[in-house]
Amino acid sequence: MKSPARPVIIGAIVAVVASLMTAPAAAHPPTNPYDNTIFAPIQDGAGFPIGLESVADGFTAPLRGIPAPGERDRMYVVDQAGKFWAVDLSSGAKSVFLDLSSRLVVLGVVGPGSFDERGFLGAAFHPDYRNNGKLYTYTSEPNSGPPTFPTTLPAGTAADHQNVVAEWTANRPGDPAAGVNPASRRELMRIDWPQFNHDAGDIAFGPDRKLYIPTGEGGGADDTDIGHSGDGNAQKLTVPLGKILRIDVDARNSANGRYGVPADNPFVSTPGAVKEIWAYGFRNPFRMSFDTKTGILIVGDVGQNDIEEIDIIVKGGNYGWNRKEGTLCFDPRGADPGVATRDCSTVPPLPRGLINPVAQYDTHHEGHSVIGGFVYHGNAIPFLRDRYVFGEWSRLFAFPAGPDNFGRLLYIQQRSLGLASGPGLKKIEEFSNFASEAARLGLTNPAQPPAFFQQTLSVLGLGQDARGEVYVLGNRTGRPFGTGGVLLKLTPPR
Repeated sequence: MKSPARPVIIGAIVAVVASLMTAPAAAHPPTNPYDNTIFAPIQDGAGFPIGLESVADGFTAPLRGIPAPGERDRMYVVDQAGKFWAVDLSSGAKSVFLDLSSRLVVLGVVGPGSFDERGFLGAAFHPDYRNNGKLYTYTSEPNSGPPTFPTTLPAGTAADHQNVVAEWTANRPGDPAAGVNPASRRELMRIDWPQFNHDAGDIAFGPDRKLYIPTGEGGGADDTDIGHSGDGNAQKLTVPLGKILRIDVDARNSANGRYGVPADNPFVSTPGAVKEIWAYGFRNPFRMSFDTKTGILIVGDVGQNDIEEIDIIVKGGNYGWNRKEGTLCFDPRGADPGVATRDCSTVPPLPRGLINPVAQYDTHHEGHSVIGGFVYHGNAIPFLRDRYVFGEWSRLFAFPAGPDNFGRLLYIQQRSLGLASGPGLKKIEEFSNFASEAARLGLTNPAQPPAFFQQTLSVLGLGQDARGEVYVLGNRTGRPFGTGGVLLKLTPPR
């Protein structure tokens, strides 16, 4: 998700955030020439109305809802603070299926109750889960072992943490009450992370039965801080950061012997390249999904200064960061804060073949972190069929303690995101009554001072059940603390 662009004194951050709460626009950074123009506006309240139904609550910071193969009436919820919940979709009853809390780094970047992007960030069930019981997790853990790939940090500099992909085996697939065997844990990979942020982590199996692993570029600002080799990780094929990795969990031909590297990965034969790379040039591909109808991989890549973007991922594709931010060019500017620009002649030469997003909107004016979602294939809301539904974390960002309950629920107006659907950016619409539905469910805080935008909730993730219906997950604060997290189902408008 979003985080402060550079490590700064907390008091200074709080002062900047205070200005956001009292002025409609504030430079981000001060030298950004496009901050005071709306590059890709979303017209408030102009979209289709939606209903929301409360399914379950009592989570902390729920980031994703996924079904397990063969379990049509159940959803499993990834909770950032460490619990993997099983939720009965008819009754709302929930139970802890796997508790990873003890494995995580201590959350709260400036102490309890404060913002953090680390934690339990993703989970995926093996396509043959009903038979083999295997599932996979992505977690932010303390430094406790050699990294799978060479570290990007200078000698003698410790990583902030390590993001870890691990395999587990359920005791009785289909019976979440039986839980997961803790002794079954098998570590697949461990990656050194320079800063606390830009962790991505929303792992998923594709229709090819391979596991896709999104990684942010390591955190900090401009992809140029310590551990970013001066000119960035995202554009380098020699490091795993700022990428989408693709592995075969059923094979063992990787360098560490714990997973397979598919022979058709695009850079398997490129000297010096990380062979697991499927696509590259990402800042923080925080949430992603495969369209269950077409099989295309869709990613929401969180922007820095100007653009939040939706990308369709192709084999070997380069999505531009830190040479581009959305359709704008990006100039890291060395020791100065980086800026996005329309004038590409002022930035370093662009690599060939950079891929533009299929949709984008403004950072700061329209929101602070795109939350990738799903193509709707349910039956309850005919209007939404084949449309991509996604979220925006919050239009205001009150670092470090929040609340940031100004999220948005969005959709692409066009019914197809496929590469054959025509050139040009797709139009983003906002569901017209998300705020009133959140208020009806008691999710807003009447005591909170008014701001420029209507309260909703911090949109932290989306989910899709086995029937293709879509859910939104979030809490009031946007922080991995407390028990205010909710799972809400999208329904027809009331």
